[in-house]
Amino acid sequence: MTVYAGTSVQCKELVQPRAVISGQDGARVVVAVQARVLDAADCSTSGSAVPVVLSLPEPLGDRMLRDAASADLPPTYFERDLPGLASDQRWSPHRGQWASTDEGWYQGYNGPEGLHLTVTAGRTAEVPRPAGGTAATIGGRDGVITGTADSSWTFWWAAGEVTYSLRLTPAEGTSSTLTQFKREISRLTWS
Repeated sequence: MTVYAGTSVQCKELVQPRAVISGQDGARVVVAVQARVLDAADCSTSGSAVPVVLSLPEPLGDRMLRDAASADLPPTYFERDLPGLASDQRWSPHRGQWASTDEGWYQGYNGPEGLHLTVTAGRTAEVPRPAGGTAATIGGRDGVITGTADSSWTFWWAAGEVTYSLRLTPAEGTSSTLTQFKREISRLTWS
């Protein structure tokens, strides 16, 4: 599991964060992040979410995830709902940066022929649903495609209480048709 942690205090940053399981049972897993909070070396990047990997003794499954500090239910996004971009050599992830207080998650990838792919996830109640669009099933997910050939195409789908999206942006100065978008997204490996 990857936990994204940070501090909401301006010009502060986490140093050597470590995630630990502070409690668990058949219904929940409580995760705490331990770290020193120091003055940030660069205030313009303070408050960014820092990925911290935590190994669970058994899969999370249907158990609820809880934040030990607040007892809140943090947003939980599952890789099983996404295409397997980590194993696709055509796509190279690049470091994303978002505020630790953001509810959503995203990851960008650089791809073949200058294509750029952005994957996002957010709680469905907080994600604006796209108006219009074309109904589609890609990778076994039923969703909607929005966009235009001149800017980008986005495939939106929901899994549980989470809305995911894949936005494909063509290389600068080029465009892509809806057919090209569907073909490229269909080439991804989906679980």
